[in-house]
Amino acid sequence: MRVRAEMLQEGWILSKPVQLNTEYPIVEMGKELTKEDIEVIRAFLINEIEVELKQKDNNEMTSEISNTNSVEFIKIYQDAMKMYKSQYASWESGVSLNIVEFRKVLMPLIDYIQNSQMKQIPIPSVTLKDDKDKINHHSLLSTMLASLIALKLDYQKGDIIQIGVSAALCNAGFAKYQFKTIEELERKSDYKNHPTLSYRMVEKVQFLRDPMKIAILQHEERLDGSGYPLKLKSTHINEYASILGACAYYFNKVLFTKEHLSDFQVIEHLNKECFGKFHPSVIEAINQIVINIQLGDRVLLSNGIVGKVIYRSNVELTRPVIKDENSETVIDLMKERKVSIQEIL
Repeated sequence: MRVRAEMLQEGWILSKPVQLNTEYPIVEMGKELTKEDIEVIRAFLINEIEVELKQKDNNEMTSEISNTNSVEFIKIYQDAMKMYKSQYASWESGVSLNIVEFRKVLMPLIDYIQNSQMKQIPIPSVTLKDDKDKINHHSLLSTMLASLIALKLDYQKGDIIQIGVSAALCNAGFAKYQFKTIEELERKSDYKNHPTLSYRMVEKVQFLRDPMKIAILQHEERLDGSGYPLKLKSTHINEYASILGACAYYFNKVLFTKEHLSDFQVIEHLNKECFGKFHPSVIEAINQIVINIQLGDRVLLSNGIVGKVIYRSNVELTRPVIKDENSETVIDLMKERKVSIQEIL
């Protein structure tokens, strides 16, 4: 099973050696992972690892799986992706949206968000065959983040479901275009009409409430009037649209940019580039969800230093003060702009 480094747990067993540009692997195949092994793997910025769960008696194994969010999540996510791809392919063939079946695709993910007390979005280990694959993953990840934001903003359960389903439908209009790459899609003269196409697909759907349909139409609009397709301004854009738009922006940065950005770097882009473009409550919710830094947390910096958070700024959540755990050096990330947090250890 391939998992991301941040999901690793002590006791899991490597099914493939962790190899760098060295004669010998840094962690041998078959090794039962220790806390130190996991720290080494993360320190070398290795993204994905092949592991298997430690074989135990049936009762103990059942307990371990039920308490391992990553294993449960991966199964739910893979099942949802399989069904989502089938739905998207039907839209490409001209079949109308079947909201009852589409809702079944997303409900396990939305339920997981609400019931697991998840505080962050675990980006699953995925193989991206092409850019349409990216769009599919973008849709499901947006559903999860939008549901988390709605939960954070104290929306009722029914609204959380509506928002989660709507987030996955923002990309539905892309099924009406012929393209192979995102670059080719974005060059199309009517590219900025895709929110309208998505809206047309949901316009007569009874399950979605009208404010959600409007939010799908408006998810590329911005409060300062810089969005599209209608260039609306703040008084005409509801909070639902800001939730969907901010999620779309976040995963555009995660999936569609050539450079690999950490969660912290994506949040910095969001706060800098989107100031005044989304409802402040939405941006604040994403900051709290993604950047859940606490005093005393161990973090890995982009310069390879591992340290502890000793001060948090309310101005820039991604740039606390760090104390190098191997020296007495204190690094103020608000001043050291070339250094950033890669991940929380």
